[in-house]
Amino acid sequence: MAKFIRSNPEPNNKPERVLSKEELDTKHLVALEAKNIISWKSPVRVFKARSRQYFIKVGLYGLVFMLLAVAFGEFLLVGVILAVIFLVYVLASVAPETIEHRITSMGIVSGEKSFLWEDLDSFWFDSRGEDRLLVVETKLRFPSRLIILLTTVSERALLDILEKHLHYQRGPVHTLFDKWALFLQERVNLE
Repeated sequence: MAKFIRSNPEPNNKPERVLSKEELDTKHLVALEAKNIISWKSPVRVFKARSRQYFIKVGLYGLVFMLLAVAFGEFLLVGVILAVIFLVYVLASVAPETIEHRITSMGIVSGEKSFLWEDLDSFWFDSRGEDRLLVVETKLRFPSRLIILLTTVSERALLDILEKHLHYQRGPVHTLFDKWALFLQERVNLE
């Protein structure tokens, strides 16, 4: 009979020091004041002005799903569908604010929120419609990805700076959820 032996990993002689909340907050404050390498301003999110037809289609899809929910006796789901319809309406009709993004010597600062190099994992460039995006994968639970719009800054300049600190990927790493979302976007046309 085969014996399975658990291999013991080699002990790491350097104990990893866990920072206290105060030390971490101090480090993030220092990162806000760190030397700028490059900075630019862009909207918080991708925005596309929607037509009246878009809102009618969203409303009709919502109505169909609400009728199905009522038919199955899921009255709580009707409230959730109404909330999603309201969210879609607000995001499609209110233009996003413009914030400043900076790459500093200590990490990335986006809208006065700092992300240190040790909290970031990898990055790639993507596009949605006509908008160019910088996507940074983080080691944090939230946000797991930073999606930053590129307006006046070139991808080549960012690539040269970020490659010194982060791993560059040629394309996005699609999770199962990402694949489902792309599938739905291709099949359901709301325009």
